[in-house]
Amino acid sequence: MPTQLKYLTSETPIEERIAMLLADRDRTAVRLIYQNYSPILLNVILRIVKYEDVAKDVLQDALLKIWRNSTNFDASKGSLFTWLVRVCRNAAIDKTRSKDFKQRQKSEQSVDLVFVSETFGNESEVNDQSVRELMFQLPEKQRTLISMSFFEGYSHPEISERLSIPLGTVKTRIRMALQHLRSVVE
Repeated sequence: MPTQLKYLTSETPIEERIAMLLADRDRTAVRLIYQNYSPILLNVILRIVKYEDVAKDVLQDALLKIWRNSTNFDASKGSLFTWLVRVCRNAAIDKTRSKDFKQRQKSEQSVDLVFVSETFGNESEVNDQSVRELMFQLPEKQRTLISMSFFEGYSHPEISERLSIPLGTVKTRIRMALQHLRSVVE
């Protein structure tokens, strides 16, 4: 039995127990991390990637990184929980920078664009006045985002960066604007 593990008892705090198991490369550590921290870690990831299925995949990848890099944990630099959150957060950020994630976002934007195109008809049928009237029914904040997204070709992250608005706010406002436009057109 490795040296540290002989000091483990049922009274040992879970964070300390996991840290010892990680230091001794005991696979039980990953199971305990999952059992005790997965809801919180998944929530951290979900706030960044916004898709539950992607967040679950990122959590699995993060758990593998935690296992592979378990020797990088240094209790003198912070708590185990803080380290776990940091690894998960970095894994989520890495995912948002990946090609497949960006492609998924573009695909979802295309679905919204198809709706807008169907709503307004093809270009030869578009009556500029009717489009203007529909757009002016939207609050200014939503109108600006719809214009940038669908008529100027900016992606949601680009809009977020250009207007210094959180990405989630951009997506929510665009979704609300599209819902409003659907209700008016129907």
